[in-house]
Amino acid sequence: MRKLVSKPSVFAASIWGSLGAYLSVRSSFGMGVRLISFNPIRLLAAFAGIAVAVTVMFVELGLLTGLLNSQALMASVIRGELVVMSEARTHLHKWDNMNPIRINQITAVEGVEEIIPVYQRNMGLRDPDTNAVRRILALAFPPEDLPIAIGDPEVIIQALTTPNTILFDRRSRPIYAEMVIGEEAEINDQPYRVGGFVDLGPDIIHDGIVVMSDASLFGHDPNVRPIMGVIRISEGAVLEDVRGNIVTSLPDDISIFTPDELHRREIEFTLGSAPIGFLFGIGMLAGLVIGSITCYQILFNEIVDRLRQYATLKAMGFSEMFLRGVIVEQALLLAVGGFAGGLVFAWVSYAYIANRTALAVKISAGSITFIFVLAAGMCIAAGLLALRRVSAADPAELY
Repeated sequence: MRKLVSKPSVFAASIWGSLGAYLSVRSSFGMGVRLISFNPIRLLAAFAGIAVAVTVMFVELGLLTGLLNSQALMASVIRGELVVMSEARTHLHKWDNMNPIRINQITAVEGVEEIIPVYQRNMGLRDPDTNAVRRILALAFPPEDLPIAIGDPEVIIQALTTPNTILFDRRSRPIYAEMVIGEEAEINDQPYRVGGFVDLGPDIIHDGIVVMSDASLFGHDPNVRPIMGVIRISEGAVLEDVRGNIVTSLPDDISIFTPDELHRREIEFTLGSAPIGFLFGIGMLAGLVIGSITCYQILFNEIVDRLRQYATLKAMGFSEMFLRGVIVEQALLLAVGGFAGGLVFAWVSYAYIANRTALAVKISAGSITFIFVLAAGMCIAAGLLALRRVSAADPAELY
């Protein structure tokens, strides 16, 4: 004991100086922060290592949700209570058209205020500079109303009432020629006037979108059939009653969904038809493993360096729960600091990915909460694992 008093370390002096307060309340609050911040270089290195792991998890989650949301984008912009389509159309990128007579039949169903048919076709947009023709998705509908939320309804409706006018999706990938309002664009060898822009976004299959009136599309292909219909129900009508009336009144060659149901179905189909969930899940697991190993190594080294002090606390009667609280406090500090750095890196990464791919990649409150829980969990688990070294320490063997 004389050896300990004669040559006290700076850390030990700090422990002894604040020991009275901790003895009175038997609480670990604040001690963990003081211990791990004693070496700021090591603390910053720990933050950086965990930030890398957090960034990896954010990017993997962002890519997965971006792909899924881009595939289901059309369902998320529906301006109506119900959507009807061909029963054979099992996902939004399968082009089974409806029988046009179904539109008129649904209009006559009780509780239906109106139904707006939506048409789509793949068309070729010519680049006037290179003469190259690139595929683009054309969406069309009656210009009297707007079935999808892609911009200011009044501006879009006014533009589409002009014959042979298109609206270009400004979020399209930068592979097309620059569109200028008032100038002409050649689509399928026919001239169209550029009347303005909309906001929708591409998906995995389509790089860009143009919007036109159904009359403009009929001028190119008079036999085109609607791909779906957006239903708006009458004021005071019950949605499920209206859906039931449609189902009982029409043949079974149609399917009816709410926009939320259609969105969920598209995401489930995408996850079920391709192993993207598994692939990005492996990426998130890799980030979790990296962060756990980093956090464990930092806390283990911290414990080893302070092992005599921890053992002394045990000999003085501090419980295992007290020491566990100290380690958990350190782990939470690492989680918060590493998460903050990772969030900044993820925000920069998301901006770059969205700019390069035009996918719907963005940080949401849900993703922030989910990744923080993972980061805190991995740090606490690593800390409790490292704590076993203290649990096994015998003060009599250390002095």
